[in-house]
Amino acid sequence: MHTIVVVDDRATYGEQEEVTQLVEPSLGGTSKEFSDESADFEPGNASLDVSVLTDASAEMGLTCAVLRPTQDEQDNGTLHRRLVRAARRADVLVLDWQLNDASNGQAALELLSEVTAEDQRGQGRLRLVCFYTSHPDLEGVFRSIQECLGASVLASSGPEDPSRWLNCGCMRVVLLAKPGGLRSDGWMSSLQVEEEDLPQKLVEEFATLTSGLVSNVAVASLAAVRADAHRLLTRFGVNLDKPFLSHRFYEGGPESEELVVRLVADEIKSLLDSADVRRWLETKAIAHWAEQHIADKIELKVKKNNVVISRDDLIDVVSGDDHRGYFEVTNQLKAGHKFNLGREYKESITGILSPGESAEVLDYDFARLTCLARNDPSPFPGDRTPILTEGTVVRGRRGQEKVYLLCSMPLCDTVRVGNERPFPFVPLISVLSTDRYDLVALSPEGERLYLAFGAGKHYDTVRHTFSGDSGGVVRSKRRSGKVEQFVFFDVEGKPWVWVAELRFQHAHRKLNDLGAAASRVGLDEAYSLRAASQR
Repeated sequence: MHTIVVVDDRATYGEQEEVTQLVEPSLGGTSKEFSDESADFEPGNASLDVSVLTDASAEMGLTCAVLRPTQDEQDNGTLHRRLVRAARRADVLVLDWQLNDASNGQAALELLSEVTAEDQRGQGRLRLVCFYTSHPDLEGVFRSIQECLGASVLASSGPEDPSRWLNCGCMRVVLLAKPGGLRSDGWMSSLQVEEEDLPQKLVEEFATLTSGLVSNVAVASLAAVRADAHRLLTRFGVNLDKPFLSHRFYEGGPESEELVVRLVADEIKSLLDSADVRRWLETKAIAHWAEQHIADKIELKVKKNNVVISRDDLIDVVSGDDHRGYFEVTNQLKAGHKFNLGREYKESITGILSPGESAEVLDYDFARLTCLARNDPSPFPGDRTPILTEGTVVRGRRGQEKVYLLCSMPLCDTVRVGNERPFPFVPLISVLSTDRYDLVALSPEGERLYLAFGAGKHYDTVRHTFSGDSGGVVRSKRRSGKVEQFVFFDVEGKPWVWVAELRFQHAHRKLNDLGAAASRVGLDEAYSLRAASQR
């Protein structure tokens, strides 16, 4: 978390503005001018001291920007345009509920909708949104925010929760109260945060977005890249432009572009090694995670018997470095009874760590992450679309049957493609989750796929011929519909829908096996000798 953007029409620097004009109330008008309906006493419209907020943010190393919109800027769209642009780089967005006295928080909700829509167009952004208000009806404000977000809300705080929050996946929305608002004592008082304490509270709420072991590594990695961006820029300075252009002249455009991307990725890996981001997965970090996510005692059924193991035992199970799936734990229901959890409990340990959740789905998501470099059409911006290369998984049809293929063309032969070039493919078979499978992926329609290699021998591979584009690669085309798809067309016009792209090591391992089979030497030898070698 680095940046905070605040939108508040009552933002002031230091002391509040002095009253420069007195208005004499008309006779008989006191009930209106001094009621809660008047502008001067509008409930929920307390000022915000920007100097206190920005100073407190700076003390924590955070950058805080404040937008104070006028009524005209709010009406003519200037505020919306500025906020959406600023929010693209903001980690935290703080909104006042009543901007220029807009009724029912309508202006603030419109801003929230604009930012949310922009995030969705950009495939989401890790963001905290905080409504910071002195409005007396906090429960009503919370309901309005929840209704505005609608189906985007995945989870929310309960009635007994002392805080008010909404989980929208990559975005978390919280409700906090300004000091000095018109409110009674009770649960609402727990939401009140002083301006000087607001940055610290925002940091704590932002941390909730990434309060997992794996997500901590991702966040720590981003922080390491940010902190060492100068090192990255030094390694890839403008002095390399001319030799790159020379290389591109001799080798061609697409592969030269990919080379630089790979070099930058390798350098980022070096930054992460230097920052030691692995420490977020060490035993101490796992113990902290377990305190929040694992019950004191866990009930299991092992070989049709009920057993209970302690949280300490389970921490030892998941934090050990050399268990290799085997570790003895104590059955709390029977004194002195120990059993080997890995050998005797046949289900996934994921099910023990996530009671009430589908262990199969969680394991599937992790498996997909490890074997696929790309499986979602959304990472392709603008006119960029997938190219056919080593490790590309495509789907076609043989009659009414869906056919899945893995491109086995060596990487260097997928560039500088002329008019026509045959591409070899390894057949993949779609199987059930209970069958043997080698890969997992989401179909273009978002369904879970379990894929097994259908080629037992190198001669089981098939070939389809494609033509290259002006850049010398076989590039897919966008096809609109209920779900946007990317489609390769072979020289016969047959469509092949892009499904995924394997990580290089996963693709290369299988292709290496096929290559070894194709290059083996056949021998005529005595049966006894051959039989002896196969004992």
